[in-house]
Amino acid sequence: MRRLSVLVALLALAAGAGLAQQPPAQPAQAQPQTPPQRGGGRQQQQQQAARDRAALPQGTSSIAGRVLAADSGRPVKRARVFVAGGGRGARTAITDDQGRYQIGELAAGNYNVSASKAGFVDAVFGQRRPLQPGTPLTLADNQAAAGVDMRLTRGGVVTGRVLDEDGEPLARALVTVQRYQYVRGERQLTPAGGDQTDDRGQYRVFGLPPGDYYVSASASGLAEVIGRGLQQLATGMAAAGAGRGGRGVVGGPGPLGFGATGNDAAPSGYAPTFYPGVVTPSDAGKVAVGPGQEAGGIDFQIQLVAFATVTGVVAGADDVAGVLLVPQNSGGLGGLAGLGGAALNGRAQADGTFSITNVPPGRYLAVARSGGRSGDPKIGMQAVAVNGQNIDGVTLVLQPGVTVSGNFTVESSGTPAPTDYSSFRVDAPDVNPLPIGGGPGGRGGGPFGGGGRADKNGTFQIPNLLPGAHYLRVAAQGPWTLKSIQAGGQDVTDQPIEIKPGQNIDNVTVVLTDRLTELSGTVRDAKGAGMGGVTVIAFSTDQQLWRPQSRQIQVGRTDQAGAYHIRSLPPGDYLVIAVDDVEQGEWFDPAYLEEMRPAAKKVSLTEGEKKSEDLRGPAA
Repeated sequence: MRRLSVLVALLALAAGAGLAQQPPAQPAQAQPQTPPQRGGGRQQQQQQAARDRAALPQGTSSIAGRVLAADSGRPVKRARVFVAGGGRGARTAITDDQGRYQIGELAAGNYNVSASKAGFVDAVFGQRRPLQPGTPLTLADNQAAAGVDMRLTRGGVVTGRVLDEDGEPLARALVTVQRYQYVRGERQLTPAGGDQTDDRGQYRVFGLPPGDYYVSASASGLAEVIGRGLQQLATGMAAAGAGRGGRGVVGGPGPLGFGATGNDAAPSGYAPTFYPGVVTPSDAGKVAVGPGQEAGGIDFQIQLVAFATVTGVVAGADDVAGVLLVPQNSGGLGGLAGLGGAALNGRAQADGTFSITNVPPGRYLAVARSGGRSGDPKIGMQAVAVNGQNIDGVTLVLQPGVTVSGNFTVESSGTPAPTDYSSFRVDAPDVNPLPIGGGPGGRGGGPFGGGGRADKNGTFQIPNLLPGAHYLRVAAQGPWTLKSIQAGGQDVTDQPIEIKPGQNIDNVTVVLTDRLTELSGTVRDAKGAGMGGVTVIAFSTDQQLWRPQSRQIQVGRTDQAGAYHIRSLPPGDYLVIAVDDVEQGEWFDPAYLEEMRPAAKKVSLTEGEKKSEDLRGPAA
């Protein structure tokens, strides 16, 4: 059970998640992906696949090419090629001994082509380096697109040993390898791979894209995770219902569990430990991995720490409240939450008291939640610092959510006003969201929403928002784009709106316009030829607008002829640049934009203006 896929599958089982079956490998002739049928044999599946294919419009175009190894140029056989787009979903093919593939019966349209094989980093057609955006392939009717080749980079490897406090090999420890990526425009540590140590304490994580990594380990073995997961599924959270603190599947022994199990308090236990043997995330060591490189000797000793018990009371609950201790970020590395640490959970008793045991040292946010779909949700929060000593007297005062409501209106230059606004959406993400999941930005997740669709008549309502600063974001449809947002006579289009406890906001006006801007042109190399597969970034000259998901930061990707198009930028002054060495979402990073600023071209756009600007391509 050394492969990450096995670990992930078993962990998902422990959490009660359903495991999607993978379709069998297809032959070199491409077939649409069809989910397997339960309760039926292979013949039934083939018949269903044939009916599905017959129901789809049959195209007359095809895509063909080769998959090669990036380091040697040799063909990669039995690589899986995916083609998605054209309104038909994904289709696949398997390369032959010469690395060749062909996918036919494609309708005219835009397609994304990618390839993968175990031991290599997934590749997308048109990307120059792993993890970069690819280039969509545009097909016309009766077109046979040949030479759609992709090169697979061999994945890197991280190996080492995990030792206990006495320097002895630690078996069945779960090792997690993470790297920074951009998630919803924010730079975060995300899992890249994992493994379980063997009886010699050794682990090996492979298939890693080139980059810098952080390695952590938990003493909670995989068998322990599964055992507790199945036990909790069987008991139906009986212990939590009885008001006993501790950890469940999510908050207990997991990819970074805390060693001690059960709801009984333990004096000490293993803490999540980061290479080279530290418990503070900001002290974690960086491991550099190149293409196909093995970074060996990443050995470290897991740390034994004193556990504490956190007790307190939840005030203002109308029903039983759940309580979480959420690990907080530390030192810019992402903290336990960023490195896979799970929240510790408990439940308040009838008198509001709660107790959470086996808490390792660290900084946490205590969060109490009550209500939900069956009632009015409430939430209370308080920061908690744990240093090995028991903590008593934590008071979490629950507060109800606040509702923001308003209506849509349009300013038209001739386009008829919409007769149905239900396809338009308004979201209210929190400026500083809590790291405990949930909707599109509402703090607290779960019953605390972040937005929703408008009614047919253009009115909208966003309930259950938590007090604090929120952005208002609008997703328009068709020929419409956002012009402005007014609340209480103030323009909050691109500024946070402050939501105060107990004060609903019911006078929000969202103004849409059909006067869309358009910025287009061609990216050319030193010889004047168009450069395909290049990313064009347009960003505001105002640094205050350099933030995740900003409307004033947009990107386009050049086609095979080097042409790009960017629509719906708000009127204003922009800097535009063509780059080929950028990760998905990196353009929201202020540090990256500052680096790009000197070489960017300044462009001004007025409302409804369509401007053409050719750009100089990046150096090879």
